Amino acid sequence: MNKFAAAAVFGVVCALCGCRTTGQRITHLYTGNSAAEVRDWLGRPDAVRTMGDYEVYTYLNRHRKRRSLHHTDYTVVMQDGKVVQFGPGLPQREGLHTVVIVPPQS
Repeated sequence: MNKFAAAAVFGVVCALCGCRTTGQRITHLYTGNSAAEVRDWLGRPDAVRTMGDYEVYTYLNRHRKRRSLHHTDYTVVMQDGKVVQFGPGLPQREGLHTVVIVPPQS
């Protein structure tokens, strides 16, 4: 019975850790993180594209919080394999050499 209780507690802890949403997880990114770290933390992106010198990961229609009814798109912009910016919204080119994240309209 002791092994069963330990396995049950382990299962509950794993389930609770897995409940974090993209909106909660993205707050733990930092500029300079690698592409592998982004994929490990946020999972596989819904879209990957190249915009000039930048690689852009887009996570579409994700929950902001665990109990939220609202959905938001999140973007991670990388240059030379490192995160340069991230946050809610979609990417947009600004000139020839810049990508910005356009925040969602409320």
